[in-house]
Amino acid sequence: MSFTKKGRNFRVDDGNKFPLDPSADTEAAFANIIADALRRDFGNTPAHIKHIARLTGANLRTVGNWLSARNGPSGASLVVLMRHSDEVTKAVLELSERFDLWSSMSETKSKKELYRAVIEFMKYIPKQ
Repeated sequence: MSFTKKGRNFRVDDGNKFPLDPSADTEAAFANIIADALRRDFGNTPAHIKHIARLTGANLRTVGNWLSARNGPSGASLVVLMRHSDEVTKAVLELSERFDLWSSMSETKSKKELYRAVIEFMKYIPKQ
């Protein structure tokens, strides 16, 4: 059977293409970086998988896929993970190349911890 003159026209796929940005490989690295951050903060045992699933409301298999870097978490799950994990927050800020935000957050957190430690220590100093 041959195509008629009124049949479908097939286009050749050799047109001009936009060059890809070298830093646009974020999507490829996203799952690996988030998986590493999750493993550092939560571990890779079944109990930790269940804990992450309870935090995010995700399926156990979904969380297992995150930890094995087959998939990355969706936006809503990522926000919940960032709420509970400093490592995931740091990974997201590094992926977005916002190193200044992480350093300022670290300084603020260190100051708060130091303040709490001083207040706790002052309880043990005898009053004169």
